[in-house]
Amino acid sequence: MGLLLAAAFSTAVFTRMAAAFTVVPAIYAFGDSTADVGNNNFLPGNQAKANFPPNGIDFPRSRPTGRFSNGYIGLDFMAKKLKFNKSPPAYLSISNDAQAYRGVNFASGGSGIFDATGQNFSISLNQQIKYFKGITRRLRTRISGGAAYRFLSRSLFVFSTGNNDMIGFYVNFGLKNETQQQLFIGQLTGQFRNQLETLYDLGARKFVVFGSSLIGCIPILRLGVPGAKCVEDLNNLSQQFNKATQIVLRDLALHLERLLLLLHQHLRFHLPWFTDIISACCGSGRLNAESECRPNSTYCSNRDEYFFWDQFHPTQASYELISLVGIVGVGTLHP
Repeated sequence: MGLLLAAAFSTAVFTRMAAAFTVVPAIYAFGDSTADVGNNNFLPGNQAKANFPPNGIDFPRSRPTGRFSNGYIGLDFMAKKLKFNKSPPAYLSISNDAQAYRGVNFASGGSGIFDATGQNFSISLNQQIKYFKGITRRLRTRISGGAAYRFLSRSLFVFSTGNNDMIGFYVNFGLKNETQQQLFIGQLTGQFRNQLETLYDLGARKFVVFGSSLIGCIPILRLGVPGAKCVEDLNNLSQQFNKATQIVLRDLALHLERLLLLLHQHLRFHLPWFTDIISACCGSGRLNAESECRPNSTYCSNRDEYFFWDQFHPTQASYELISLVGIVGVGTLHP
């Protein structure tokens, strides 16, 4: 299989977007493990954590930060493209409000759009939004309401979510009933729309939504398919989610007024420089995906040639590519 990524923005379009957002004062990130930079480090228990080696082996000083990667993730590359020295800090790591002036990352590994996804071991998207509400409340007490409004309206709100909701649906119910699938996608994107509208009411005006990739091709799911092929029904579900999200964004453009929406047709990219697009780099057993990436796991030396780092997540090299081309839509709601 020569393609791994469903994308919605070309590199050229992203470059134009980056040029337009050079004056972004802050980035606020929401979502799951594809955006988590360490929030789960502070949660109780041992589930959905990556704050141990060999995670982070290619991060500066080979430091495991809580990112589910051998190094940087997509948000890090996006922040760099937008002229930030580094991506926003994890919300649970912040000790004072001054640390939040350039943005905050609320994402949590294992979480989803629905509260039930990742319940008891992650921070749901709704809870992430509640945390952001607290940030805005404190911001407005420090500066005037008008200044806070201008600051938030110029800031960028980034989302990478929905993957765990869809995987959970697949594991619990299967994907044979198309009516049930359509109902699920409708509920999922309906909830996501409500969450975006809540952030709009709190002052958000610029949105970036990363699309769901071909999640049916992650190594741990390939283990259950003859020939280690992808779960194509799950890939189709993720594409339904992407298309439905595009519709939501277009509809918000009509109802929230003055929304400039940049969209691009979905593309599928051949990835000839990856020598392995099936197996995990870190793990054990078949496809290196029969166990989690742990301190005693074996891991590949040619990590830039692997698409997958562990059972679920891309490598740093893959995140760099996804950060350039994996966007469903960008909406700018002008004040």
